[in-house]
Amino acid sequence: MDWKLLFTVFATIFVTEIGDKTQLATLLYASGAEVSRLTVFLGASLSLILTSAQGVFGRLCALPLC
Repeated sequence: MDWKLLFTVFATIFVTEIGDKTQLATLLYASGAEVSRLTVFLGASLSLILTSAQGVFGRLCALPLC
């Protein structure tokens, strides 16, 4: 594993995601009094993982959405 590349990708994505609309939408969902913060965290994490996977592996597919 290339640790330098891993850190570079992590730092770049982390810094660019701070304060964007995804984070603000997640904050809005989590601010509800009767909302499970764990459920919001898992839903937001899963969506970011899937969109990242599409960006990384999308070029391997013939269709825009695999």
